[in-house]
Amino acid sequence: MHITTTLQQFGFLASRRQLESVNIGRHRINRAIADGDLLPVRRGWVATASASQASVIAVLRGARLTGATALGSYGIWCGDDHRIHLQVPEDSHRVTQAPLTPIARFTPPRFFVPKLVTHWAPFEVGDGPTPAWRVSISDAIGRFATTEPAEQVAAALESAVTTNRMTRRNVAHIIQRLPKRLHWLSNDLTFLAGSGLETISKMRFDALGFRVTQQVQIGIDRVDLVIDGWLVIELDGDQWHEPATDRMRTNRIIRSGYGVLRFGYADIFERWEETVATVLRMLGDGHRR
Repeated sequence: MHITTTLQQFGFLASRRQLESVNIGRHRINRAIADGDLLPVRRGWVATASASQASVIAVLRGARLTGATALGSYGIWCGDDHRIHLQVPEDSHRVTQAPLTPIARFTPPRFFVPKLVTHWAPFEVGDGPTPAWRVSISDAIGRFATTEPAEQVAAALESAVTTNRMTRRNVAHIIQRLPKRLHWLSNDLTFLAGSGLETISKMRFDALGFRVTQQVQIGIDRVDLVIDGWLVIELDGDQWHEPATDRMRTNRIIRSGYGVLRFGYADIFERWEETVATVLRMLGDGHRR
């Protein structure tokens, strides 16, 4: 197996000790550095250019990513806190190592806020190839839950399952370890959502007393939410939507007898009152027909 493929299993960043544990020795590592396949990060650590800048910053500070930052590194919903959350061991002296390769050589975050948040905690001993530069998913959710509202925690938990990072049984165990204010989530999660935005939107519409169903099949299309059996809510939470494809999809759904509203991230988190007003108006017009 090529050394860069092995690095990918560790999140593109690993200590020499981790690599030696999978039979990649010092000479092979040094040769990969000389060939440009690996980049030295600090003494005892190497990476590929695919390593995230946040992970490199964590290693340079003798820390691990935690909370929202760690969840994002796993591809799990992490809300809109784009600061870098670091878990630092309790006996840390806050000695930051100078990078052996400029941080700019590594992969920048999609969103960037140049602010570090430090959390003091002992390091747990990981099993297997878990990257040593971030905490486990369960620990990341536990930290996330100390600062985020219930809807964000719910979105992270469902996202961990839909991305195949955890099982429902794992999530059930995690919920019992969360603050008591969040224990009700064990009865509220459906694990049907296609995105964290959908999880949060459904919870908000449920709280308003709407009758909401998720992931409904309408002809060849599967839609995010349906309110009162006829009003389709489509949630466009990322940048990959194709306008022409979306228009054809919307037209098909309308021809099937449904009303359709489309909302984006800002509609849910920045213009929620307007979004609710739009839904209520649409439902009212539907009843008048």
